[in-house]
Amino acid sequence: MTGTEQHQQTELSLAETVATRLAESALTEPVKILLGEALDGGTVDTATSSPSPGRAYLDSLTVNGFRGIGPRARLGLSPRPGVNLVVGRNGSGKSSLAEAVEVAFTGTRAHRPGQDATRGGHWSNLHDGNDPTIEVRLAIEGDTGRSTLTRTWATGEFGSSTATFKRPGRGTVPLAEAGWDTALADHRPFLSYTDLDLMLNGKPSERYDAIATILGMELLSTATHRLSVREKALAAAAKEMKDALPALKSALYELEDDDRAVQALVAVDTSGAPDLDALDQLVAGLPPADDSRLAELRVEADVHGPDLAEVGQAVQRLRTALADVEDLRGTDAENARLRADLLERALSHADRHPDDDVCPTCGTERVLGREWYDRASRQVAELRREAKAADDARTAVRTGARNLQNLVELPTRIPGSLADPWKAWTDCRQITDPVELARSAEEAATVLADACDTVRRHALRELEERDERWCALVTRLAAWADRAREVERDKPLLGHLRKALSWLKTLSTELREQRMERFTGATQGIWERLRQESNVDLTAVSLKGSEKANVRKLVMAASVDGQDAPALDVMSQGELHSLALSLFLPRATTADSPFGFLVIDDPVQSMDPTKVHGLAQVLHELGRHRQIVVFTHDTRLQKAFTDQELPVTVFQVTRSEKSRVKIERIGDPVAQAIADARAIASTQGLAPKTYSHVLPGLCRIALENAFLEAAWIRHHRAGGSEHNLQDAIDGAERFRKVAAFALFGDVRREHDVESEVRRLYGDQAYSLIRRCQQGAHPDGATIHDPHRFVSDVEDLAKKVRKPEVSA
Repeated sequence: MTGTEQHQQTELSLAETVATRLAESALTEPVKILLGEALDGGTVDTATSSPSPGRAYLDSLTVNGFRGIGPRARLGLSPRPGVNLVVGRNGSGKSSLAEAVEVAFTGTRAHRPGQDATRGGHWSNLHDGNDPTIEVRLAIEGDTGRSTLTRTWATGEFGSSTATFKRPGRGTVPLAEAGWDTALADHRPFLSYTDLDLMLNGKPSERYDAIATILGMELLSTATHRLSVREKALAAAAKEMKDALPALKSALYELEDDDRAVQALVAVDTSGAPDLDALDQLVAGLPPADDSRLAELRVEADVHGPDLAEVGQAVQRLRTALADVEDLRGTDAENARLRADLLERALSHADRHPDDDVCPTCGTERVLGREWYDRASRQVAELRREAKAADDARTAVRTGARNLQNLVELPTRIPGSLADPWKAWTDCRQITDPVELARSAEEAATVLADACDTVRRHALRELEERDERWCALVTRLAAWADRAREVERDKPLLGHLRKALSWLKTLSTELREQRMERFTGATQGIWERLRQESNVDLTAVSLKGSEKANVRKLVMAASVDGQDAPALDVMSQGELHSLALSLFLPRATTADSPFGFLVIDDPVQSMDPTKVHGLAQVLHELGRHRQIVVFTHDTRLQKAFTDQELPVTVFQVTRSEKSRVKIERIGDPVAQAIADARAIASTQGLAPKTYSHVLPGLCRIALENAFLEAAWIRHHRAGGSEHNLQDAIDGAERFRKVAAFALFGDVRREHDVESEVRRLYGDQAYSLIRRCQQGAHPDGATIHDPHRFVSDVEDLAKKVRKPEVSA
């Protein structure tokens, strides 16, 4: 466990620290109450937020149809701390695997700011016709089974993907409900070359935010935000009142001949605070809103008579229709209409007296028979056709009269001075004679329109004379007085808020610097290993500004041979690359990260050989409590692990036609030790001590790592403390303690290891273990059949690595 993680586990929580500081402060009680409310309101509501699962490790990655991977390819991992190298030449598909893990969790790819992270470019494989799928199996602390994260695509658009999360005994839910959203932002466990570049070449504020999120200051930043919102609202109200005063005073000066305006000026200009009581009296002295004369004047000022142009057009259309009727009088059309009217009356008489054939007009008998009736009906139809012009003219008269009367409207309120002319205008609706209607409407409209204009002008003059401006000004004065009253009332609260914010800012700065010191220590520690022969010392890493500041940046100071200089200005490309790793790794591996894994793609670029060896040391140290998965084409990193005898599991990625990607494990600590032991067993003529000491020592290494793997599996399923497991690994007599942890989950039961091994794997198994341990003693172990011995150890290691399987 790193010093950072140990310190974070033993220190007081931020909430406890703040509570202690607040209780000890000399702040007044109202300020403490405000801070208590803000801090309490800033806590996370666990009832509504999705709880994050326990720490997760990668068990396997299965990919098909994504980027350089066509048919299904699977990378199987041991879901526990340790370093895994995934190696392969450029174009083999290893970067596609690395990116697939990130895409599975986030739905996005490594990108620069300003680029759309949901746009994938050429992201689907050209050789695979199946729908792209990424499946990540996870081992989560406390779970007995494996969880599965699956991402699929609905269309050919990269941004159309959806992800589901299936956890043993908890069903399948959308990934958003897994509880990792915040952690993915704060402790992103994926590192691509683009990420490394952005760590140094991004905007200063982006570098600041990348580091600030891991300091765990959300409680204080949330409380600060809550208080700032209230403080800004009160300060804005005070500023608004102050800014409105000059214009209000200027308007009052314009009415200085009015005694009320003079009194108002004195009230708003009172030293210290406005005289709000005097303002209230002035506002209360306004004329009532329903004052009869004032209301009447406002109605008169808004009165409008008929539209004379519209009335004139309607009158003209009516008179034109009347003239058309008059022109048709005495014409054939008119005679036809009259004859048709006469015949229709005769036919109506015949209908009423069907048996009477005597003409009702001249008394002639036997003239109104059936033949006459038919002939008269045909004549009526013919005469009506001839009379249509006369009928149309009369219809136009009726329409014109109706349209003219429709122009007569009665307003909601009629000023008393306009009652008579308005009545003359409205009476036009009752006139039935079209000639009289045209004359009366034209005359009444003209009289009413003139009267309305006169009344309106008079009312506007009188309103001005009746201090309409003062009334409007008093409305402004009343609104300003209301704001001033609120500002005066809130003055003490505003002062308390500002004191609370100042205290929070000071405390935040102090605690941020303390936590930043620990981050800086981890960064400098990593840099010391990575820089190797570099003469550049990283002297300080600090944050300038705050999360809410417009100007904020991450400041990195360095020295070259003792001479101070900005880090980014004096480092080579390889050194900058190492510095970016030094910044990223502490951020991704803080104790409160729920991710037990870290995926790094191509971290060796631009590094010289010494820095590659330093990187191997750093990764090895991180691998003590993190599952590190590194994808690289650079063989120097694998060699750096081998040269320094650092344990590492290596996978080889190869790619054949049609994007067929194959992943093979070519080495892990157990297999490597067995392979080395088998090589000795197969070699003739070696020194005797090679068989009595070196061979059993290698087999002991194989069994140690097998028990270590079993111990981790037991610990992980139980959700136990990694610190206890690490103590067992680092302590004296490591083999027996690790075996006790693997067999019982309790390091104190090391004396029960022998009996449990005999029970589970047989007497021969414990005999093998004893001979492996004897290799470290001066006399060594007696191995009669090296090949058989190595094979027996290999079989036992396989059983131990699967703690759910017994002999």
